[in-house]
Amino acid sequence: MSDGEQQADALRRATESLTADDLAWMMPAASELPPELAGFRELRDAVLDNATMAAHGLPGQTEGSIAAIGRITGHIREVGPPELIDPEDGDLVLAGMVAHLFQDEASVARWIDEVFLTEFKANAGIESLLLAEEMEARGFYGKSAAMFAVHGTPTTEIGSTVVDFGVGRVLGVAFVVAMGRSRNLPLATDLALRLERRIVSVALGSA
Repeated sequence: MSDGEQQADALRRATESLTADDLAWMMPAASELPPELAGFRELRDAVLDNATMAAHGLPGQTEGSIAAIGRITGHIREVGPPELIDPEDGDLVLAGMVAHLFQDEASVARWIDEVFLTEFKANAGIESLLLAEEMEARGFYGKSAAMFAVHGTPTTEIGSTVVDFGVGRVLGVAFVVAMGRSRNLPLATDLALRLERRIVSVALGSA
């Protein structure tokens, strides 16, 4: 087994003892956010259970279908600019991080492939989702993927850059939302890597 494989196996085993109570500790503090998000205020910090995921997720998702893939629960933290008057194309309006706890590492991989990538792209053109385009995610310990999505409103378009990555049975997600069709993969990746470091730290501390 290579050093990389040994490290991945150690992290997988470390996440086996995690509980729902550990997820909130995985959220980077304001001082740990990328400099582009300096001064952003906390908008949301909450448990993200399967019922909430179903209510605000992709069309057709239910609490049962989400649980069937292996998701147990999650925790979300969102931040936004302190003041945003007449935002223009490219202006950041929201950034966030989510730590999802799954039954096992295979469930995380299945979610990335079947929900994040396949279902996301399949829903492009339905309701407000105008575009869903896969991007390349780099620099993570395990499986990862990235997506750029555009949602339309009656008056404007909003672009979201999302990065998913697995650490054992934890799925980490980081997203950056901006006005227009502005892609923010470097910033979303930076935020995701900071989240990954926190997940690893909490997992190793609880092992």
